[in-house]
Amino acid sequence: MAVAKFALLTILALPAALSAQTQYEGAGARQDIDCGGSIATIRGAGNTAIVTGRCAALLIEGAGNRVRIDLAPKATVTIRGASNSVVYRTPDRTKPRVSIAGAGNQVSMAR
Repeated sequence: MAVAKFALLTILALPAALSAQTQYEGAGARQDIDCGGSIATIRGAGNTAIVTGRCAALLIEGAGNRVRIDLAPKATVTIRGASNSVVYRTPDRTKPRVSIAGAGNQVSMAR
């Protein structure tokens, strides 16, 4: 009986594990996103996003995106594109690990 309960709980938890990444794709839009502690992905151009939920990571692929984000401690920010701007905050004011491929990108801590 205990094995059956464990299997049922595992199956019920599976969809949450599969949706461990929050994604937005588009152009020229304003979007509010709650990443729920997982990975936030922004793809496209000219988007403005406000991301909450102490994200473990942020991935931006595109150009001219503006993102304000709440990051978890030891989070990562990866940008592939040009002229993107990220303003982040962390609960302990630590800096994320940042990887940038492209020109004119900015990553800074919120004041």
